[in-house]
Amino acid sequence: MKKKKIIIISIIIIILIISSILIFLNYQEMEVTIKEKIEVPLNSKLTNLDNITNLKNGQIITDEKTIDTSKIGEQKINISIKNKLGKVKEYHYTVNVYDDEKPSIIFSKELTIEEGQNIDLLKDVKVEDNSQEKITPSVEGNYDINEPGKYQLYYVAKDSSDNEAKEEFTLIVKEKKKESSQNDSLSNPQETKTFTTSKGFKGVIKDGITYIDGYLIVNKTYSLPSSYGTSLTSTTKNAFNKMQAAAKLDGINIYIASGFRSYQTQNRLYNNYVARDGKAKADTYSARPGHSEHQSGLAFDICSHDLDGQNACINSNFDNTDQAKWLAQNAYKYGFILRYPKGKTNETGYKYESWHFRYVGTDLSTKLYNNGDWLTMENYFGITSEY
Repeated sequence: MKKKKIIIISIIIIILIISSILIFLNYQEMEVTIKEKIEVPLNSKLTNLDNITNLKNGQIITDEKTIDTSKIGEQKINISIKNKLGKVKEYHYTVNVYDDEKPSIIFSKELTIEEGQNIDLLKDVKVEDNSQEKITPSVEGNYDINEPGKYQLYYVAKDSSDNEAKEEFTLIVKEKKKESSQNDSLSNPQETKTFTTSKGFKGVIKDGITYIDGYLIVNKTYSLPSSYGTSLTSTTKNAFNKMQAAAKLDGINIYIASGFRSYQTQNRLYNNYVARDGKAKADTYSARPGHSEHQSGLAFDICSHDLDGQNACINSNFDNTDQAKWLAQNAYKYGFILRYPKGKTNETGYKYESWHFRYVGTDLSTKLYNNGDWLTMENYFGITSEY
């Protein structure tokens, strides 16, 4: 009996020893390696678990989440890990987001003005940065708009992390040519005269017709001879036919309500408006004879049969129609410009006309479209429109 008891005790001891060994082997102390602080560049891809470089005898119970690295600075990260005995331990580390990338400056390498002409060197300069912050550039270097020559200058842009970009550009100040003024050029229409606009474009007045940079100009300042023009040009007609077909595919029906108008027709219309509304008011919406773009054969007024019941043809009722909106966003693709945009009366001399379009070709129309914020020919070329 005593021997039997000894055997039982021995077996129990052996079991206890084996259990202890198993517990030691399976539940030894958890090992975790996490750096106290890590540094990453702005806009890096990083999760809250990326800093765990070693883990033994433990289980991560924190969900893997993406860390926002779009802003510069430090942020505290918490990680929960459970050992094999079920005990949870919290770990912490710091992520420091830094920016070491300099801004990008978008600019023209060369700018040209005429002697004495003012210029805003920062007008068309843009700065882009990975931090998305608004950065105002500056100009370094000396120049004199009254002294002809070439000036080497620099655009400088610095972000909040002191990353600096510096780009060189050239300002050319040309000697002012001793040419006849625009008014002198207009005084004798039989002579060929040249002039330079305030924005440096070359103008030519030949046989009483004005061209600037090769484009025919008709407004309150520049007129056409009374004998000029017979109809819409074939180029204008063909371009309109393409635009009309494209509009129809989008469910927009348009047609030319008023195309070419002769000097005599414009004279009759203008005088009728003056008799009805007075000269001052008539001048805000109707051109005097010789000053109408309709006489050029390059311009027309657009209407739609779909809107006839709304009395929306060559009047402000057309402004908010689907046809007007489609034209304002698509006409440039076919070489046409919205000739008298909203809010530009001080430049064109005329009130907003959502229905009046002028053919200039796709190169210039794309520039004047200006991503939907229409520029006027007057503003672009640097010319006036005044009687």
